[in-house]
Amino acid sequence: MDKTRADRIVEMFTKRGADFHAIVCRLPQNVVMLTGYQPILGNSFCIVSLNSAKEVEIRLAVPKDEEDLVPPGIAVEVKTFVEETMVYIGNTIQAVHEPLAELLRSAGIKENAVVGYEGVYSPIATAYTQVGAPGPATLDLLHLLFLGGYLRDATPILEELAAIKTEEEIEAIRRSEEVAYLGFMAAREAISVGSTEAEVAAQTYAALLLAGYAAPGAKHVQPHVHVMAGKRSALANRAFNLTSNAPIDEGDTVTVQMEVGINGYWADLTRTFFAETISDEWRKAHVACVEAQDAALRVIKDGVEARAVDGAARSVMAKAGFGPAFKHGLGHGFGFQAINHSAAPILHPASNGVLRSGMVHNMEPAAYLEGKGGMRLNDNVLVRSDGNEVLSAKIPRDLNWLVVQG
Repeated sequence: MDKTRADRIVEMFTKRGADFHAIVCRLPQNVVMLTGYQPILGNSFCIVSLNSAKEVEIRLAVPKDEEDLVPPGIAVEVKTFVEETMVYIGNTIQAVHEPLAELLRSAGIKENAVVGYEGVYSPIATAYTQVGAPGPATLDLLHLLFLGGYLRDATPILEELAAIKTEEEIEAIRRSEEVAYLGFMAAREAISVGSTEAEVAAQTYAALLLAGYAAPGAKHVQPHVHVMAGKRSALANRAFNLTSNAPIDEGDTVTVQMEVGINGYWADLTRTFFAETISDEWRKAHVACVEAQDAALRVIKDGVEARAVDGAARSVMAKAGFGPAFKHGLGHGFGFQAINHSAAPILHPASNGVLRSGMVHNMEPAAYLEGKGGMRLNDNVLVRSDGNEVLSAKIPRDLNWLVVQG
């Protein structure tokens, strides 16, 4: 954990006095935020507390298989557990009971302590084919271990901590942005009339894997690619996108969305390409999206209301005639997760949030035209005290690059 993150945790505990003696986390995105260690199976436990000198102490209970993935020096104690041997079959709650009890005792968490837990309001950032999540059994275990202590939902505090990224965390996000750039270069190479969405996605996945594992310090690379062409790209306003085996026709919009995670730090980006030719309507939509982004960037800085940023972009889309076609908010926070529409800052007409320096968010003006296709331009922005920085600025957004001619 870098010093800035540690200082913010100390501030959080100090500001809330005796509200919490410790917080116990299982969600992978929270463990990454608190420690820099990315749980793979999702059944690790992280205890964060302050010692008598008001210093942050991290204690981890991790599966034996993941012991070597814990970066040296991030925890004062690491205990392991196994859920299955050749003579025993158990589960996470059973296996972690004693190691977790030992760590809590070591942290000074005794009878009548107040301990925070995760309420799981938001999506879970998976790192593998499945992920563990706190549930009733986890709460039952915590009640048992605290011997009459008090449990409080710490979700708002954890979300507050995650909203502001440190410079070290921003550098980790930049690494994902760089890999995403190489992914878009590969996607553009793969697009041609007659190729399929799946073929474009496959070549993009391969490029992201190769570039991701070649990135300095990369241990775990998670590429996700979604390609929707022609009429199907009008559906890209949904909370999820699905690639198909549909062929790409001349003049189609080809929306390529990708989320790239490296060691638990994410980028979330979209470019819409045009196969061979572009109609006047899509040319107009592209100009509107670019100008909407530029309008937002002129107002993004510390202290600005999130709804004002959305409004700056939305007014451009409306004046260009695409108001009803812009069917979602301008953006949301990301970094420890790729897509969580409730992550601060929420750039939306109904948002009550305020931008703060160190927040990172996406910015995705779009036009979805039913029966015709969809155009979305999604970039990633870092909020600074006196302005902003487009983290994905290396990825072109001009038509000379987006119109792909075979």
